[in-house]
Amino acid sequence: MALRNIVTHGLVAAALVAAASHALVACGGQQTNNLAPPPRPPDPAQLTLSPIRLTRASWSPTAPTAAAVAPAPTGRRNRAPAGPSMTAEMATSILTSANEPVRACYKGLLAFSPQAAGSVTTLMRVNPDGSVTDVEPIGNTDPSLLIMMPCVLNAVRTRRFPPTRGLSLLSFPFTFRSGEVGATNGGIGAPVEMTRPRPGEIQVVNPDPISVRPWRPTLVPNTNPVRTLTRDMAAEAAPDITSLVDTCYSAAMVMIPGLIGQFGLRIAIEPSGNVSRVEVQDQGLLQGPLRDCLLALGGRLKFHSSGGGALVSVDVTLAQTEAPGAMTPGVNGAPGLVTGTPTPVGAGGMMPMPTR
Repeated sequence: MALRNIVTHGLVAAALVAAASHALVACGGQQTNNLAPPPRPPDPAQLTLSPIRLTRASWSPTAPTAAAVAPAPTGRRNRAPAGPSMTAEMATSILTSANEPVRACYKGLLAFSPQAAGSVTTLMRVNPDGSVTDVEPIGNTDPSLLIMMPCVLNAVRTRRFPPTRGLSLLSFPFTFRSGEVGATNGGIGAPVEMTRPRPGEIQVVNPDPISVRPWRPTLVPNTNPVRTLTRDMAAEAAPDITSLVDTCYSAAMVMIPGLIGQFGLRIAIEPSGNVSRVEVQDQGLLQGPLRDCLLALGGRLKFHSSGGGALVSVDVTLAQTEAPGAMTPGVNGAPGLVTGTPTPVGAGGMMPMPTR
């Protein structure tokens, strides 16, 4: 009798354990089925925008007029008179022609430091043949402007003066005003305080302050993201890409006036619409300041947000015009950006461009 009760209780306990196990398995299976994997985001859209073409002329040095060049001597009695001595009036028009290339230097700087402002005074030695040597900054220069100093000095170094009697020493200031709201001193550069002139130094006054509005993207992304970024939506950022290339190209040409060529920009866009990576595709032909500027500033472009982001490609052509000061067709038929005659005068680095 006792043995029968033990067997009965054992069977009942086994049945209860089995029932509980089945219930747990059923419950676990039901929970697993309810946790469906999240939907896979769409792949980045592969988009190609219309090509960009920028036509410019390099920042030309001012050549002396034929009347200013003394004729070659023909004999002891008919020796041509020596050239005139350098004067501030003679130098003013030539040095003020450096304002436009220096403006390009400043615009490139403001893309990184929108509130940079102040003044720079350059001191140069002009040879009797009119070429410029030994350009250097003098006086107190605002630290925020130091990064563009090589660009400014090269813009002055490429000026050309008429022949004179001998070596001349000239000083020429630049005042910089930022158009950024809230810039120091309201964006007004401090007035230039000319120091006591050195022996033989001719101080030339610059009548034109250099005022520039910093480069920044103008596209305002949509608030509500779309599932897939379309080509038309990406093309809304094309004006910003064009202005970016123009900013970098203008500043680079101050150091490399003969810079022309073709390259491709490949821009990786995050779902948020921000740029995660910029690549310059040119088989290694494009080096130096232009590449550095594009890679650094390209990260500031904005696009519409989407589910999977995008990879945007655009071909860029940089050309120069032969007509001095002539306007040529630019992007989409707009006026070109032409400000002089292309005259390659060498190459070099523009300014150290910080990377993103």
